[in-house]
Amino acid sequence: ITHKERSQPTKRAHLGILEKKKDYKKRSQDYHRKQDVLTNLRRKASNRNPDEFYFGMNNSEVHQGRHRKLEQAKMKEKMDEIG
Repeated sequence: ITHKERSQPTKRAHLGILEKKKDYKKRSQDYHRKQDVLTNLRRKASNRNPDEFYFGMNNSEVHQGRHRKLEQAKMKEKMDEIG
């Protein structure tokens, strides 16, 4: 005989769904997966070389927290496509 989990009593239905073991495991695994991603990103950021340089950095800027190409770089790219 296998153990079966009890269902949510009707008097406690107003409290929301009762979290079962499978629900907890899914939520827990998702949480730990996200924490592992954040840990890896933090590790990569701490190991980053501050003297690293790419020429693309000359043609870009940070605008509202996002990296964008400068207008000059966009125009040059269009001219290169045209020929």
